[in-house]
Amino acid sequence: MTADLEGTIRRFLGGDGEAFDQIVRQWETKVYNLGWRFLGNREDAQDIVQETFLSVFQSLRNLRDPKSFPAWLYRIALNHCRVRWRSRPQDLSLDDPGSLGEGGEEGESRVLLLAQQTRDPLEAMDLIRKSLAGLSEDHRTAIILKEYLGLNLEEVAEVMGCPLSTAKSRVYHGLREVQRNLRRLLSKPGHVRW
Repeated sequence: MTADLEGTIRRFLGGDGEAFDQIVRQWETKVYNLGWRFLGNREDAQDIVQETFLSVFQSLRNLRDPKSFPAWLYRIALNHCRVRWRSRPQDLSLDDPGSLGEGGEEGESRVLLLAQQTRDPLEAMDLIRKSLAGLSEDHRTAIILKEYLGLNLEEVAEVMGCPLSTAKSRVYHGLREVQRNLRRLLSKPGHVRW
């Protein structure tokens, strides 16, 4: 975390309302991308942004160390994502296929390599989304944090509240599951391959 963000948090805690707006502007795209990757559609992701920042506004005074803000913010967003995921039918949307978000392009390209047998990029995104939806919550979360949000493994462990070795294992096994799910989807009759 930069000293600038830490200072912005301290200004908010001191009563500066504009400081919270700065925090939202700096982090809303990352929270949106987390929500969209986890839930698979734009409306849910936008709701996650609103719910997350409402929670942040109400609880930021309880944050003990401003340096832990990124992990704390992602944990709040993930909690909102999990509640929404569990409470809705498991349908996937392809309403925002071009949104890669900050830190996501490199991870996205690594995951997309698994779906390169398809001719249509929209179909590839749909296959990846379906493959992610079939993962356990921990594996899906670890992959989204690492591959799409660009967090390093230490940050993934901090956000998920687990040891580094567990974070590594969740990413590794999650990517293997994605690959198996993609192979299964690609082998279905009628699927167009290169």
